Amino acid sequence: MHLAHQLHRSLERRVETDFVHPKPPEVQIAVLWQVQARPGTTVRELADDLQLKPNNASALVTAMVNEGLLRREADQRDRRVVRLHATEEAGRRMDAVQGLFTGYLTAALDDLDEEQRAAVRAALPALDQVARHIRDGGRRPPA
Repeated sequence: MHLAHQLHRSLERRVETDFVHPKPPEVQIAVLWQVQARPGTTVRELADDLQLKPNNASALVTAMVNEGLLRREADQRDRRVVRLHATEEAGRRMDAVQGLFTGYLTAALDDLDEEQRAAVRAALPALDQVARHIRDGGRRPPA
């Protein structure tokens, strides 16, 4: 856990230094990544995906709409359902942050020898499975 925290904090600190805009809070970045990955997600789905209380997710979305990072659109089939989409500005900023993260990680991996890089690549699927297991509370997906 210490290593994961160090890596995360190091990336965050570098972005704070190199990003030209004020960096949004971490939870807003998580929301934007989720909404970009699943355009049209609902606040309820977002809350479930990010493990937030629904009222906290709703307040967060409202703040992000007011800041021009998200927009709400009524569902075409059920006008009571609101779908979330990242704004173009949010997309540009997320692309810039992702570019910084990619650059930092690429430079760090380039400093490793090929055997070390292969070990990192080989570990990624297992680390993804660990993250999913923890997120899902240890429940296995249905077979």
